[in-house]
Amino acid sequence: MAYAAGFTAMTAGLVTLILVGLAAGCRSATPVARRSADPVAAPTAPLAAHVFDCDSGPSLILARIEGGTEAGEASDLVLPDRRYRLPPVVAASGVHYAAGTVSVWNKGRETTLEIDGRVFRCVENRPRSIAEDARARGVELRATGNEPGWTFELLADRLVFVAGYGARRVTTPRPARQRGAPSDGDVYVGVTESHRLTVRIRPAPCGDTMSGERHGYSVDVELDGTSYRGCGDVLAH
Repeated sequence: MAYAAGFTAMTAGLVTLILVGLAAGCRSATPVARRSADPVAAPTAPLAAHVFDCDSGPSLILARIEGGTEAGEASDLVLPDRRYRLPPVVAASGVHYAAGTVSVWNKGRETTLEIDGRVFRCVENRPRSIAEDARARGVELRATGNEPGWTFELLADRLVFVAGYGARRVTTPRPARQRGAPSDGDVYVGVTESHRLTVRIRPAPCGDTMSGERHGYSVDVELDGTSYRGCGDVLAH
């Protein structure tokens, strides 16, 4: 499914910053490699990327270097127009990276960015962190819904649906896309020996029923006769 145009419009203002060395929420690892714990099923698992919103400054994404597996390794820092690889430095608490006039100090869900003599205080944007983590894992589209909570991810080779806040998980090979009437959008029907998963994806403004957050796609899921409705966004690679 060609989602590139929709994603470009959706992310026109998103600024990215990448960091390694976050343990249990502030641990290093590679953006493309996946841990055994999945944030879809376990939202508190370490993420591959972390996004921070800064007062009077840029938004930042902190994610792991490819090949990094342990805290204390260098971190990639990406700003709107620049990219840095920062080595770790000794810190009394938290995780600190610095090179030249650029410094990032992370402690929990707060980060301080210092660049060219200017200091910015930043706080993690958890929904964006989860989306950035999914993007790093190769997710093309991610959708969520409520009551009960569920998550759907569309990847190059499979469909992944997790319901009941992680209690039920179904993965199917990615089927060919089906196209119906324009109002129906794109349809995927994944089938295994035990399950039938039907997903309808329509480009339409959609609001989360609990948070009020706006999304670019309306997503309907049917698993073995049970229906779920929610909202989703396209992620870039």
